Amino acid sequence: MAVEQNQFIERLTTMLDESGVMAIFPCIADLVVNGIQTSRFAPSDHVPNRLDVTQYLAAWCRDAHLSEDACRTWLCDYAVSTLSSLSKSSPSAIRHSTKSYVKYIYKSDRPFLCEQESNGFRAECSKTCRVYNEMVIKTSKATADALVVMERRQAVAPPTIPTPTVKELHREEFLSAMQLVSRELSKGTKRADILILLKQQGKKTRTGREWTYGILGAEIQKLGQQDRGQTTIK
Repeated sequence: MAVEQNQFIERLTTMLDESGVMAIFPCIADLVVNGIQTSRFAPSDHVPNRLDVTQYLAAWCRDAHLSEDACRTWLCDYAVSTLSSLSKSSPSAIRHSTKSYVKYIYKSDRPFLCEQESNGFRAECSKTCRVYNEMVIKTSKATADALVVMERRQAVAPPTIPTPTVKELHREEFLSAMQLVSRELSKGTKRADILILLKQQGKKTRTGREWTYGILGAEIQKLGQQDRGQTTIK
């Protein structure tokens, strides 16, 4: 496995050398060579899944100005070889979902944010990384922008009108998302593919966040409990 992982970092280095754009960040190199190291997580911690890693690496490849084709070819091979331990899907299913995620990421205009030492992958981070300070600024700006959006959504309403909760603000959008989930589940669609559909259609969770594999699983479980007791979604 170590030989295969070194092969992927060598392939990535070669692609970057050809583009002459940038060096590989420490967190990216750590993920490519070592994958997710569960020993770095406490028992109560959330351990990122294959889709989390795939989206992160695809976003970095886009930020590194690698072509979508180059990213897709490299990431599909890497996902099957290294990330399969995080998934129960078959190699063909992994390739299919990886291609979809690369397409989604490359169409997205969201900036790549590594989150420095607090990254959710527990990946190596170094203050000597040439983009460390830049990422600190970008992360701070993204946090500030999110707070501004939240403040606007929670703007004080007239005294006679109660301010709606976050869940109330996103109720209709969430119900639309869950209708999609229910419909796709009835077709036998896999959760990974449902997640891709939710993201492609810009659906949001009950609190206005982007869907993750963990949130989708929790909502499907709630949906199953409600189906056993009643027919409407609350």
